[in-house]
Amino acid sequence: MSRLFSPLNLGPLHLDKRIIVAPMCQYSADNGRATDWHLVHLGNLAQSGAGLMILEATAVEARGRITYADLGLWDDTTSEARSPEAASAASTKATKARALALAMRPVG
Repeated sequence: MSRLFSPLNLGPLHLDKRIIVAPMCQYSADNGRATDWHLVHLGNLAQSGAGLMILEATAVEARGRITYADLGLWDDTTSEARSPEAASAASTKATKARALALAMRPVG
């Protein structure tokens, strides 16, 4: 059996498999809010059988987005838009992580 499908412990983190889905920027958010696109995309990744899913880079404030269509997590509406996405991901055994993003612009 390939070690790819065997468990892995990284300190306190236990993964059922060594397969990791890297974060992907989808540029499909509506003013920072997750859309149906995110629900379908994440649902497909959740069914992949990966041991760890690192979810899309998410801006921590609106002015720190890389593009206007980045996911956000800066207020209640952007947070609440994640509910269907979170429910879809929770239906799998994969460990979940979210990549946080903050784009800084040069000053001066």
